[in-house]
Amino acid sequence: MKFFTLIIATGLTLGACQGPAAQAGADKDKAAAEAAGQTYDGDGPNERIGAARDRAAEAAEDAREAQAEAIEKERDSIRSAADIEAERLEQQAEAVRKAADQRADAVTQ
Repeated sequence: MKFFTLIIATGLTLGACQGPAAQAGADKDKAAAEAAGQTYDGDGPNERIGAARDRAAEAAEDAREAQAEAIEKERDSIRSAADIEAERLEQQAEAVRKAADQRADAVTQ
């Protein structure tokens, strides 16, 4: 009994792993097999094509996510560089103000 439960669980798990295109292909293959009076063994050409399309779609999604992550890192890098430059300019402005105050104090004395 445990053996059959394991087989059923495995079948359900594998069926759940199919993407939408593979599932649609499997449904199409099953319908074609039934129309031809044959039993469907779960491995038809439309299912394989659908699985390939699902893999391609997943790879494209992974590429988009990687590109978005790269853009976000570039944005963070630009902001960090801008913060560093702003801090440098603030320190430079403070030094100029201090020098101006010292010259003004020297003139008044």
